[in-house]
Amino acid sequence: MTVSSDIVAYHTEQTRRAAEIYVADLTRQDAATDWYRANAIARSKVVDALRATDLMRDLSKGISKSAAHLVVLRHMLAPPMSQDQFALLCPAYSKAAENTGRVIAIDAAKMLAAAIEGGRDKRLARWLNRGTTPAIHEVKELLRTVSPILAQQLVATLRRGRLSATQERAVIDLLTAKGWARQRSALIEKLDDVPVKYFMHKTRFATKNRPQEVDIACGLGKTVVLAMECKVTNDQTNSVKRVNDVLKKATAWQDHWGSFVKTAALLQGVLSFKDVERLLTSNVEVFWTHDLETFGNWLELNAIR
Repeated sequence: MTVSSDIVAYHTEQTRRAAEIYVADLTRQDAATDWYRANAIARSKVVDALRATDLMRDLSKGISKSAAHLVVLRHMLAPPMSQDQFALLCPAYSKAAENTGRVIAIDAAKMLAAAIEGGRDKRLARWLNRGTTPAIHEVKELLRTVSPILAQQLVATLRRGRLSATQERAVIDLLTAKGWARQRSALIEKLDDVPVKYFMHKTRFATKNRPQEVDIACGLGKTVVLAMECKVTNDQTNSVKRVNDVLKKATAWQDHWGSFVKTAALLQGVLSFKDVERLLTSNVEVFWTHDLETFGNWLELNAIR
């Protein structure tokens, strides 16, 4: 799809404006609160991992009970490793298992424990080097060292989650103010499941494979439904992942529903314009959180009774 120069100019400016707003938010109290919360969560995760592994003395026992402890143990390596890096180091590692906290078979847990022990920062958990019971100050030192490192990984996700929740509430408030009615979320199997000027929040569309979740579905009338994905990105690298997610869903909906589902992306944060352009050229409607009026006007033109 060819994009007009006027549309390119508008979205180029909105991309710049979105980044400007995001940067300004970094110095506000909400951002500081994200950081404090990230530190509290990180400290709690470190404490849980220490308890599960008997203060690092039985790594395989802790890992087998829950792979979620690996997020802490990866950050005790020298240097700390991302999930993808650790997968290269240890083929027994599963990103999905860590993310969901699954129970791990003991043989796999032993391989993971060996990889952690082999790359462990020897300045941490010094009692393991001596083979003795840890001193209280050594445990405190580990907590003081690892928790902030882990918090740095958590804070961006917390910030994005906070902004995403605010973003979705703003859309719901806009729809409600315009007289749209909210429906109970349920699997959308027929397009008249969402009548004109009705919407669902956090629901799913049937596709040829498995249902795809959508943030907000809006009935536009004549069995046409708008599938809106709300995306907050922390940086231009992150924007690639978020846009890829929208395009993947748009393809699945297009393959199943054809033109009866219109895909939209409501964007916020730091994006590369080339990612915004990928959406536009893929026939995805693009809107901006800081310019919701434009989305409201679009609805007035496209919701047909």
